[in-house]
Amino acid sequence: MSSRSLRFAVLTATVLGLCGAGAVFGGFSTRAGADAPAPVSGRDAGRDFQPVPEPGDLAAPFGGRCSEECETTLSLLSDGDREALIDLPARAQRTLAEIGPLSADAATLQAADVAARLGDAEAGGEVAEPGAEGTLAAPIDLSPGERACTLRWFGFLDEAADTVGTHRCEIARAGDGTITVEKLTGERFLVRLAPLNDRIVAFEGRSFLPDQTERDYDVRSPVNAGNANFGNVFGLATLSGGQVFLVGGPELGMTEPDDTFFSVLTIAGS
Repeated sequence: MSSRSLRFAVLTATVLGLCGAGAVFGGFSTRAGADAPAPVSGRDAGRDFQPVPEPGDLAAPFGGRCSEECETTLSLLSDGDREALIDLPARAQRTLAEIGPLSADAATLQAADVAARLGDAEAGGEVAEPGAEGTLAAPIDLSPGERACTLRWFGFLDEAADTVGTHRCEIARAGDGTITVEKLTGERFLVRLAPLNDRIVAFEGRSFLPDQTERDYDVRSPVNAGNANFGNVFGLATLSGGQVFLVGGPELGMTEPDDTFFSVLTIAGS
């Protein structure tokens, strides 16, 4: 059985056994989640993506554009999570290259484009303009408030792209000044944004069910007590076209890893 078929079998068993509490992207949502729309279909012209680069360089992460602040952020992650985070831009490109030409609605194509450009070198070293179409900028000064957010999966099983669920998310600022993002509906999560460079930031935190008390990223206890489908989550976030994109790759609760899968949570602009 292929890894994707095996993941589907495991996910099905998980949904049946846990009443829908699955854990792709650290429990952001499942197919059985509330308000899940139909899968994306080919409505716009197909989009083709280029062959992938080599995996991220652990010695010089993010194309060597990792300052002391960036190194501090990476040091807070476990070894495995740090390696996976550095590899995430290449993972997104691997997935899109395997998928081939992508036919989808405009919002899904935008999410795929943003993920594909996470590892691009910035032309001329100029800082991307926040909110401008076609650019990426680190989301370091977001307006607080509750917003609509949409989760999409890329490369799950044999499907190119799925719009998995529409939800409510809240952007806030913690007492220490850290920007946080919380998913308020469906399976929950709470993450904080941490600096990497002027194009992207890291996010790290935890997924959980409403009755679970674990809410913080914890190297020593990466999964929640009594339910390994929820626990530490991490990924890369960027601002493009006035929207915030949270891109994640590795999944909790699956028996076999798949390095040609990633997810994107798009948070609408204010």
